[in-house]
Amino acid sequence: MNNRYTDKSFQGFFTNADDIRHTMIELLGDTSGHTIIEPCFGEGAFIKDLIGSPKQIDAIDIDEEHFKREVKFNNCNYYHLDFIDYHIHSENRVEMLPDREYDSTICNPPYGLKFSKEYRKDIKKKFPDVYARESYGLFFYLTLKSLKENGKYVFIMPDTFFTSTNLTYLRKFILETAKPTHILQFKSKRFGSVNFGYGNLCIIAGTKTKTTPDCDINWIDAVSSDEALINLLDTDKTTIKGSYLIENCNDSWISPKVIGSVSFSRDVITLDEIADCKTGIYTGNNTDYCGYNIDNPPKRVNGHAVNWSDVIMTPTLDEKESGIAKEVAYVPFIRGGHREPFETTNSCIRWDKEAVIFYDKDKKARLQNKVFYFKEGLAIPMVTSGRLSASTFNNAIFDQGVVGVFAKNNDYHNFLLIYLNDDFSSKLKSLIAPGANNSANYLKRLKIPKLTIEELNEATKIVETAKSLGWNETKLMRAKYIKSVI
Repeated sequence: MNNRYTDKSFQGFFTNADDIRHTMIELLGDTSGHTIIEPCFGEGAFIKDLIGSPKQIDAIDIDEEHFKREVKFNNCNYYHLDFIDYHIHSENRVEMLPDREYDSTICNPPYGLKFSKEYRKDIKKKFPDVYARESYGLFFYLTLKSLKENGKYVFIMPDTFFTSTNLTYLRKFILETAKPTHILQFKSKRFGSVNFGYGNLCIIAGTKTKTTPDCDINWIDAVSSDEALINLLDTDKTTIKGSYLIENCNDSWISPKVIGSVSFSRDVITLDEIADCKTGIYTGNNTDYCGYNIDNPPKRVNGHAVNWSDVIMTPTLDEKESGIAKEVAYVPFIRGGHREPFETTNSCIRWDKEAVIFYDKDKKARLQNKVFYFKEGLAIPMVTSGRLSASTFNNAIFDQGVVGVFAKNNDYHNFLLIYLNDDFSSKLKSLIAPGANNSANYLKRLKIPKLTIEELNEATKIVETAKSLGWNETKLMRAKYIKSVI
């Protein structure tokens, strides 16, 4: 094993799910007379059943075990090499691939190869536009470059590139180079017992050419379906135009089925336009610097017990900036995890002068976005079950497990409290990032309806009512309000 990888796993899995395999082969179509490249052929799941008689198959794999099998395929040359490193370190090539452009490719690339930090630098040096941490995108990118103009491709990959900011380059590459004809989304459980670490997978098929606004793409969303994919090719004719992919390249690509369930009846803006979304502090040493109310300890203790009477609830402006002139001093602290909308915190953090210096100088600590500490805002837990929840806080510091949302115009504060706790916002967030991570960069992209002053004032009245009657007691009132403003 060389130093390119941080573990010994190639993260490769035999595509032995017949429905997936036959669907991909059907999408590739008749390969008679084709030259084909398979950059990670594994056990030959795809190339053994191709439709037609290819002229030549160049089958590549890094795993020497795949070359010990007696099964050989007609018109197939085998190459034992690392396909990615072949393009990154051309000076180290021991075996050469043919110098040709291919008619087609079909591939199940490795997902989540763990490249070393040094090797990721090499990748970025060679290909500055790519995201070096995700291997499946690199396989797609490098393989498509080896196709002829209008060459055909079929890949199966995680669908994270639809929404990931890091993989925006791959969406752009598809628009510029790899016009899709078909996209099929489905749960990874269709592979059986193999756990990929990715919720959904997709098959993407198309041709090596520029995506045009007027082209049609058959998008089959089978995430909630048990129907055979091969059958859905015939029965599900849902299409989108290339213009949708082009217009939403910098944001995310969402299936037509999901888009249809979330829509606005008015103009929208993004959360980033009306609020700052910031991640908070990391002490570098939670045991010594984080505390909790000794009379009301959390279920999961992280820190040390503190007498709550010792917590300074309203520090001065100078104390907020530089710390409190005491040997040890605490201020309220908002930590990650779900909180009720008006819940007071039982956590605290050291904010004496010595502690502030530690946060600023320690290599592990992160005194990030300090200007937002002690401001009035909303706390959204970074990691949840996937549902958004927001809670109010003020005169407190928030940690890195929280995204603090600070309305640029205070008139929006109460509206955002209602909106970010509504199921509608959770659906919107799932369009941007289907997983449980609610990072600041994802939340910034949430769509927000443009509201009138009267509508913002109505939100404030509802929040004031909720403070007196209880949040749950205003559920119907809040739901009616959200319905009226979207």
